[in-house]
Amino acid sequence: MSKRIFYRMKNLILSTICTALLLACTDEQISPDFGSTLNSPPPIPDQIKGPFAIDGQNIRKDGQVVTFKGVNAMQTFGLGNANRMNEWKIQMVREFIGNLREQPIIGSPILASDRVWYHPLQQIVDQNRAHGMVTILCPFGWVDANGEQTLLTGLNPSDQGFYDAYQEKMKAIAQHFKDQPDVWIELWNEPYRWDNKNNYTHELWLNDMAEMIDKLRWVDGFHNVIVVPGNEQGQSADAIIEKGERLLEGRFNILFDLHAYEKWLLNANEDQLITKINDLKKRDIPFMIGEVGVQNIAGVMEIDPFLRAAEVTNISVLAWLWNQNSDYNNALLTKDGQANATERNNYWGTKYKAFLKK
Repeated sequence: MSKRIFYRMKNLILSTICTALLLACTDEQISPDFGSTLNSPPPIPDQIKGPFAIDGQNIRKDGQVVTFKGVNAMQTFGLGNANRMNEWKIQMVREFIGNLREQPIIGSPILASDRVWYHPLQQIVDQNRAHGMVTILCPFGWVDANGEQTLLTGLNPSDQGFYDAYQEKMKAIAQHFKDQPDVWIELWNEPYRWDNKNNYTHELWLNDMAEMIDKLRWVDGFHNVIVVPGNEQGQSADAIIEKGERLLEGRFNILFDLHAYEKWLLNANEDQLITKINDLKKRDIPFMIGEVGVQNIAGVMEIDPFLRAAEVTNISVLAWLWNQNSDYNNALLTKDGQANATERNNYWGTKYKAFLKK
């Protein structure tokens, strides 16, 4: 993993770990594993369960084109204030799963091998749903039996020793949520190095994504939207542009996820960003911005051109991060729950709150 991404994630996890409090999972009966190959995905069902559908470049709900504005959150460490989310008009929440192996799906709190308490996914989903929010469940880390965490960002999924066990846990999550269509599952957070090293190729991206998608689709009745990350730790659409059409052949309800940090925000004005976004739309690529924040590896970046471009092009955007931490520049909230907005973080909290309410 790159040092810069580790630094961002380390700060994040340390800043929230003190609020950790969580619940346990039960074993789920999952469908047989029929395997997966790029050229033989599971059959598309005659009737796909709604209300959500990916249609060309569009997200539809009950047939109507919709977009979502929302946030990334870390409620696996403890439920947040849903009323405050309503006040900000949050429509979608991408939930951080830092310990996929032990993450409870339902049940009671668990103290995991990393000595952290985890809340069950169903409890998080229930609270989000009660306040009208769609939930994306996204793994960010794997913790082994010794309590050692491996962050997923920058890794080649199929090269990992835990890859098979990872997919089995993802299938269990899909089995549990298959009749809850407002729960979407993202395959992996920010795979592959930012510089395309470590034997990366777009063909590797294609085969890894196809295998992970198909393993989930072999779960009988799982029609939920599957979110697929781009390459270069999520910031690049190159693999999607080159191989996305091939990936979509014979597959349904696939939405691509791009992350807007340096490769989007640095030295880019509003017109350039509008052109970049519209180029993806013209290719009929279904995508969202699953993360955007003011800081990643270096200084605080200008955010206004991106927010204006996102508004003009009407794309779905999720901010990093719904977190009460006055000292973390990407946190949208202060420790007291107010918008985290100072000259130091380019007034991120108030700017994104205004974007949400447009």
